[in-house]
Amino acid sequence: MFDKIFSGATMTALKQGLDTAALRQQVISDNIANVNTPGFKRSYVTFETELRGALSREKGKIEARRTHPKHIHFGRVDLSEIKGRVVIEDYTLYRNDENNVDIDAEMTDLAKNTIMYEALATRIGGKFRRLKRIITSR
Repeated sequence: MFDKIFSGATMTALKQGLDTAALRQQVISDNIANVNTPGFKRSYVTFETELRGALSREKGKIEARRTHPKHIHFGRVDLSEIKGRVVIEDYTLYRNDENNVDIDAEMTDLAKNTIMYEALATRIGGKFRRLKRIITSR
């Protein structure tokens, strides 16, 4: 019973979003730490485009129920399979020492990522508060 509550599409998407925000925090921190390292190439995390693509493929699909693990899967996309991916940006140059980290852009990305993480955490907290209210109501 609890599996269905915590494995719904919304909770799965929120969990994947939090995981991606944590990964993005690590990548941005690595970029900032290497701002003065000659030859360092910045990295970034992609997630939103993959999620948007999966959700657009989902529209209008029926959900199929499998009664055996060996049955062929069709229907809805499993959102838990969509994960953030680290990409190295090796095609740009920012300075003469071939480092392409722009500290101002990284600090902006860090602020945006912090806001996104807080929004996702607040949304998950709200879902748990509603669940608690349902459980404790008489």
